[in-house]
Amino acid sequence: MSGQRLRLCIVTPRQHGGGAEYQISLLIAALLEATRYDIHLLVRHFDERIEPVGYHVVRIGRSAQVPRFGYISDLVPLYRALRLIKPNILYQRVACGYTGICALYARREHVPLLWHAAHDTDVNPATLDRGRNLLRRRLEKWSVEFGIRHADRIVVQTRQQGELLLRHYGRQADAVIPNFHGDAGETIDKSGPTTVAWVANLKSWKRPEVFVRLALALQDVPGLQFIMLGEAPAGASNQSWLVPLMRSIEAASNLRYLGSRSQCEVNEILAKATIFVNTSVHEGFPNTFIQAWQRDVAVVSLDVNPDDVLQREGVGIHAGNEQALSEAVRMLVTKPWVLAGYVARAREYVRSQHSLRNSAMLVQLIDSLAQPDQGAVRAGRDDRV
Repeated sequence: MSGQRLRLCIVTPRQHGGGAEYQISLLIAALLEATRYDIHLLVRHFDERIEPVGYHVVRIGRSAQVPRFGYISDLVPLYRALRLIKPNILYQRVACGYTGICALYARREHVPLLWHAAHDTDVNPATLDRGRNLLRRRLEKWSVEFGIRHADRIVVQTRQQGELLLRHYGRQADAVIPNFHGDAGETIDKSGPTTVAWVANLKSWKRPEVFVRLALALQDVPGLQFIMLGEAPAGASNQSWLVPLMRSIEAASNLRYLGSRSQCEVNEILAKATIFVNTSVHEGFPNTFIQAWQRDVAVVSLDVNPDDVLQREGVGIHAGNEQALSEAVRMLVTKPWVLAGYVARAREYVRSQHSLRNSAMLVQLIDSLAQPDQGAVRAGRDDRV
């Protein structure tokens, strides 16, 4: 394959929307710079506002809805698309039915597959949303576990994910590559009101209601403002918790919900914010941590603390419970010298650990799959179905 442009298929459910999708966009930019690949992005949820420059977008199916029985329902259209493209290398991110379909194609067609974990639940038997129907959860998790067994290379975001992968599936991660971002381009301006920001799509496991309670608990702090950014889910199944949530947001005088915003808009808002709060049950390595650190925003997290980075590097506060979360935010607001210390340490940490240098590591790993010795690598895989 030397001297030829290799066909690389990147497979993920959505073209746009969250941290994993943003990481994929940065990876595509790095791959385009390498000029060695003919890149095809295969997605179900297609965003017509995004014009692909230098790569191809292939839509899987025609519906914008998540399939009733999960993404494994797209077995036929995804497999057909892969057969038409005939990729030399497969890269799959966001664990779902597509993970197993890619592994099945890779196994049958002798194409190397790199699977990239995007969340802690990708590498353990748990599932993110226990509200989904049982059959769908079982099918999706079975598909992910099939992919884990048969992927040629596996990349994780943190050491903790690597430990979970080994403990639950007996596989050693081939690389730990932290998420990466380009330098912040916004003007950092903290001259406005003291603002506490929450950024995430509104999902039950993100626990937006905790942030609302935080705002209510700190109503006595003069001039302190709270803002929430994120897309609210559609569909009748979400209304039972979404309607009360929106009512509670409206009732909080110091809280504004700004709805869905673009990545650029989020970064502009963070450039003016003071504190970023995460209330998720669990995640991978939140891109929002990196975005906040790059823009001199102190991070306070209820539970998420990948590789214990917040206390290990002194770049944020891991609260552990709602009372401590409230006390931490109050302390940072009333003790600006403590806030400044977290900001300064985080600024140095994010530059050293989460720059675009990490994208080069991922490109190098993809390059390694094009080498002629991959037959030996594939022969070492577990070939049980």
